[in-house]
Order: sequence, then structure tokens, then C-alpha cells
Amino acid sequence: MRNIHFDAVYHMPWLEYRHATPEGKVVLRLQTGRGDFSRVIAKVTSNYNYPDYFANAMQVEMKVAYRDEFHDWYECVFTPEDVRVKYLFVLESDEQIFKLDAAGLHFGADYYEDISEAFAFAYAYAAPAMPEWAKGCVGYQIFPDRFRREGENEPGLEPWTSDRVQNEFRYGGNLRGIIKAVPYLKELGVQMVYSTPMFLSDSSHRYNTFDYFRIDPLLGTEEDLRELCDELHKNGMKLIMDGVFNHSGVEFAPFKDAKEKGKDSKYYNWFFFDNTEECGYQTFGHWPYMPKLNLQNPDCAEYFLRVGRYWIEKCHIDGWRLDVSPEVWPDFWRQYRKMIKTANPEGIMIAECWDDSREWLTTGDMFDATMHYVLSRNIWNRFCHHRISLAQFDSCLNRSLMLYPERINQVLWTFLGSHDTARLRTRAGGDLRMLHAASFFQFTFPGAPIIYYGDELGMQGGDDPYCRFPMEWHNVEGNVTHAHYRKLAHVRAGSSALRVGSFRTWQVEENGLYAYLRQSDDQQVLCLINTALEPVSGIIRLPEEMAGAAVLTDLYADVPYPVQDGMLKVTLAVGEGVILTLPE
Repeated sequence: MRNIHFDAVYHMPWLEYRHATPEGKVVLRLQTGRGDFSRVIAKVTSNYNYPDYFANAMQVEMKVAYRDEFHDWYECVFTPEDVRVKYLFVLESDEQIFKLDAAGLHFGADYYEDISEAFAFAYAYAAPAMPEWAKGCVGYQIFPDRFRREGENEPGLEPWTSDRVQNEFRYGGNLRGIIKAVPYLKELGVQMVYSTPMFLSDSSHRYNTFDYFRIDPLLGTEEDLRELCDELHKNGMKLIMDGVFNHSGVEFAPFKDAKEKGKDSKYYNWFFFDNTEECGYQTFGHWPYMPKLNLQNPDCAEYFLRVGRYWIEKCHIDGWRLDVSPEVWPDFWRQYRKMIKTANPEGIMIAECWDDSREWLTTGDMFDATMHYVLSRNIWNRFCHHRISLAQFDSCLNRSLMLYPERINQVLWTFLGSHDTARLRTRAGGDLRMLHAASFFQFTFPGAPIIYYGDELGMQGGDDPYCRFPMEWHNVEGNVTHAHYRKLAHVRAGSSALRVGSFRTWQVEENGLYAYLRQSDDQQVLCLINTALEPVSGIIRLPEEMAGAAVLTDLYADVPYPVQDGMLKVTLAVGEGVILTLPE
């Protein structure tokens, strides 16, 4: 008889475990011990289906959607007969049957009389729909001061070849330069551009904002920003701006007034003058030049709601990435979401949260997505540092997919590096092959892959600020890494499975060969990648839909792969991956 891990059985009637889709379907998930059960059924009825609530209940088969070292996560998706849902689970293992309801786990499953002990989904309102353009789109992050400079040079700027990249040194990258680069971005396959702050400041990063209604003159003008947005839109791209509302700069007029006048200033309560820090006020981190804002103050909140709306309406931006979002008063983000969706229903709101973001995402009243640092750390640990085995990496991926509903997984920002982190190639000791392997994985995994400017050229750089060297425009022509990224972006754009399809682990080999299945309503692709530092070979058992084919096509390299007896023999070099599908 199987040893069942009863303590692993878990369901929460909320968040990722029980939610509705934008189409009005209901998703139920259940955690169990890995391999403990042979069958799991969700019995679904209505709170008003009396007197025999479960006698004629829907029986929905659940399948293992995700799996780590210790757990299976079962999932089912169905259209309820009544949106006022009551449900429970029946679990089978060998000849044993169990029932799980809100009262706990019970041996046997032949009694369902007490509806009050069933789990409840009181009213399965459809979840907010994500903007179609954001699902699986390819993004590109720009650090404006270091991306591209056009026009006359301002006095005191660093030469483009300088290695002085600290915050006080400015290179003069500007909006005209970004406009000039639009054809480059389009050719690369970019569909969305995210820029770090553009507002008036005295630092190269501009996260210490002085005036939220004024573009930094070194960067350009409001008219330049509007022209950039319009040019991106003409070329099928969106623009996301960086909103820094957790803190300002010390030259922000309300802060200057509050610091000068103290409690006599009408702005005094926009900040926290509580002597928490040596400087006499709360700050971002421990940096006095970035005083923390108090978004619980209604006037302060109203000001920043006006900021957000202004740039959407005046310059046609497509959304906001919000800096240090977990440290901001949560109800402000609810107000901010209402503002964005009113000003631009297709606009998007992205959190900068470095951890589990369920608090901010799954309730549907704050952010659409987050910067997926949970995933990034797993990628770094496997492809750069090789601290974890492939089996551990796969388990981490499955756990990360379980964090959020699928509609959120489709728009999560996945990235290999940013202005806050060392570049991936540098993390990997300069090994360009690992950058190729990691980017292959990034572009074939669910979410919106974000390219940090210059990664597509193989640029290197350590931790902040050394990840902010100027863009190497001289290194574009004939660059094999650029060609690699361009191919990935265009393959992804043409594949519904890669953009929005489900993810399923297919085969994990000790030598580092990794196979995973991506599947949408109209396409199935099998991705194979070498995650190791040596060439790998293996035999892949093919999915049923592919096993009968004589040959499969690699979407990346456009070469055939012969199939024999439902199996595929493959050898992959270091950094190599293939994207297999049935030939047209």
C-alpha cells in the first residue's frame, strides 16, 4: 500500500488555488504529495442546488499541471453550471478514497450531505482581462542616459567610450536617440519598450526626481516624448514609463517646502519627518537624497494620480512600471489602477517586486504583472553559477508557475538582467554560450521576455552601476548574439504556443538536457535545451501528437529532425536549443 503524505494535501479557496478566468471559467488547483494519488476529481455544485447538493454534481477530472521534488499540483478548468460555486475534492490512491473539503481530509467519500463544509466560490466573477498586446510580448529595457545620443553635445558630458559609469556622470543619451533607434528595435523584434525614469533630476539614473511634470532637458522635451510614443505606435510597439512614487529627490518642490517650513508646510505630511534616519526623515534605503513619500496622505496621492494620468493623456504612453512598489501604501495602487484603466483601458501596470508578488497581483485590483525576479534568480543559479541541478531548476520553475493564475503568467516580465543587477554574461564569467542558452530559455518560457539593452550584443557589466555602460552601437553589424536574439524574437512572435501556451516539463536528464512542452489551442512545440557546460546527447520520447511523424522541424534553425519509433535522438552543443514542431 502506498505511503501517502497527508500533510502535503493542501487547498486554499482563494488566490492561485481558486480563481476565475477572464472568460468566466473556474480554475481549481490542489496540492498533494508527489505521486501519492492516481486520480483526483473535483465535485462541483451550487450553494442553491438543494436539497441534494452533490447528488448530481459536476465531476471534473483534475490533471497534474506542475510538479516539484515533493509535490504534485493538480488543476482543472471548467465552465460552472452556476457561478455560485460549492466544491470538494475526491482523491484516489490504490484502493483508498479520500474526501477533502473545508473541514479537512476524510477517509472515504460516500457522504456529502453538509454543504456548509464544502469549499466556496461565492460568486465566480470573471477576472479582469489582460491587454492582448501584453501577452507574451517581447520587451526591451532602455536606460536613457546610456542608450543613444543624437544632436549637439552638452558641455560636461562623458565621452561615449568612458568607463566612469557612476551616478554622477552623465552621457547625454536622449529621446532623439531613442527615436533614431526605432528601426533597430523593430528589426530586432521588439514589441514593447520600457524606459527607466525620464523626469528632471541631477543623476544619470533619475530615480531622485525633482519635477514629475517635466522631462529632463538633457533628455529632451515633452514633445520629443510624444513623438517617440507616436513613432513606436506606428511601428507596432508600446512604451512603458518608470514611475518613482515611493520617494522623490531632495529638490522636489514639496519636499523643499516641507523641510524649510516644517509643520507649517502644507506638504509636511507628504513625507515622514520622524527621525528614523540620521537625516531626520525616512528615505529609500538609507540614502538621504531620496526622501520617502507618504501616499497615505490624500493630497500626496492625488498629486501622483495626476502625474500618472498626465503622461498617458499628453504623450500617449501605454502604462507604468512602478518603482519599489511593495513599500508604497497598498490602497494607493488600487487608486492608481483605476486611473490607468480609465485613462487607457489597454494600459498596463507593472510592479517592481523582487519576491513572491501574489499580494499585489492575484486580487485583480492592483498590478497586472511584476518583474519576475523569482524566475530570474533560478535562471542565474542554473545557467550562470550552476549551483543547482537541472532537476532542482525544473522544480523551481514549476513552483514559480504555481504562484499565479495563467493569465498573469502570460504577462509577467521575465528578464536576465536589468539596471539594478549584473549582466547575465558577466554572472556567467563572460561565457557567451550561457547567455545564448539562458536567452533561449527566456524566450521559450511563459511571460514577456525583456531584453536589457545591449544584452543582444553580448555586453558585459557587474553590479550597479557597472551594468550601465553605454550601448555598443559599433558592435551591431555581424554580431552573432544579435542574430540569435533577433531569431528568438521573431520565432516567438509567430508562435502562439510560445507566446501564450501552457508549460509542461517533458524530460529532465542528469547530463543537463532539458525538454519542455509548450501548447496553445492551435499549436504544440517541444523545446530542447542544453543547460550544461559540456555538449549533451539523449533520446527524447515524443508527445503522442508528434510521435507518429516522420520528421519534425526546428523553428529556430529551420532544419529537419528525423523521428524513429516515436523517439528523437539529439545532440546539442553548449548553449544550443531547438524548438520542434510538426512540419506544415
